Amino acid sequence: MLKKITQYNNDKIITIKKNKSTKNKIIDDDEFEKFINDTNNIDLNKDKKDNNNQYIDKIIEKKKNKSTKNKIIDNIIKEDTNILNEKNEDNYKDVNIKHKQHVVNKDLGKNITKYHDIIYEEIEKKIGCTKKCNFGHTIGSKTGIKHEGDENVKIRDFELKGVKYDEENKIVVFDKGSDGLQGFCKICSKRRRKKRLETQKEILKDKSPEEVHKYYKDKYGKETKKCSRCNDELNIVEFNISIGMECGLHNICKKCSLEYGNSVGDRWLIYLPDGTFNYNKNIKKSIKSKTEDNSDDDNDLIIHDDHIFPISLGGSNNEINHQLLDSKKNISKSNNIDFENIQDIKKEMISGRFQHILLSSKNIFDLKIKLEKAIYEDILLRSKKSNDELEIIYDEYCKKYNLRRDVKRAVKKFRKYCEFRNIK
Repeated sequence: MLKKITQYNNDKIITIKKNKSTKNKIIDDDEFEKFINDTNNIDLNKDKKDNNNQYIDKIIEKKKNKSTKNKIIDNIIKEDTNILNEKNEDNYKDVNIKHKQHVVNKDLGKNITKYHDIIYEEIEKKIGCTKKCNFGHTIGSKTGIKHEGDENVKIRDFELKGVKYDEENKIVVFDKGSDGLQGFCKICSKRRRKKRLETQKEILKDKSPEEVHKYYKDKYGKETKKCSRCNDELNIVEFNISIGMECGLHNICKKCSLEYGNSVGDRWLIYLPDGTFNYNKNIKKSIKSKTEDNSDDDNDLIIHDDHIFPISLGGSNNEINHQLLDSKKNISKSNNIDFENIQDIKKEMISGRFQHILLSSKNIFDLKIKLEKAIYEDILLRSKKSNDELEIIYDEYCKKYNLRRDVKRAVKKFRKYCEFRNIK
């Protein structure tokens, strides 16, 4: 991250750029602070007849040839002496630096999970079976987290970065200069993220929503935030408070959160439906716009991504089983089978492992009874498996449908569901 600190001291300006991410090419925090103090202690008023460049030369001379780090300072100051002729203010300091809001990577998830094994195999051919992780040992880290244990870590214990699988040509493609892996292992990444979340929670834990909003505005210098699902730039009041997030707000707006929850949410880990289809956000916006033109109650209109054949009765997540409904119709529909004749139900609307029930049922009522029993038995069977066995089931499901889910969390949520439903 590039920080620019401008100090105005007795009509003279000194600008210093500090790049903390450049390894072995910049001073550390303590030296940087010492340097700032040294410049402040120079009496710039005693030689008023000298020009601005002579004042800077005094600073450069004081630091000259001390070390590689100080040489970097010299170069930085020389590059910025041109601002001396552009600004002239009295005894003013401006160190108020606005943070840049993190934006979700638009390429995130492009490496389809089912190709991960192929990619890792190619990386192992390129650099071997292990890679060194010395996170935090060379230049430190803001969180204080350092890699623990053997520095030589298995390749598959690193996240992928700068690599993709070309489905058309069936080859693994590396970015220029990339080995295809993150610079630090998954364990360090998790520990680092956990520490950042804990620190952020400590800052915001006692703040009211109004105070969190003020914190956001002070930190980023704006009152809007971009939703990572619909990509709309919205007022921050349209986002739920999330004190574990770096900005204090959830990445998904309230509306998208509601739509996602009503569509699938955590139901995937209970019913394991076939498929992963969901409607493009632009299509939903277009339909909402057209519907609002004929609506008497615009303000309450929310478009839901609805499953025609209910997920809770074995419905699939294939495109054929999706439709867009306004929220009121969807809620009133509940989990009823909205067909009059069983012959109208296409088998692809039902997950593969339950399709035989559709073929053997006499009518809608008979179908619903049989499916409810089959669903219960399916969940009961999984509830009797160990946590390790469940993790394998969820991991294979996620790989099959290219889902990035925390399988350990899925197991915990499934156990809670079974306990709540008294399934055992």
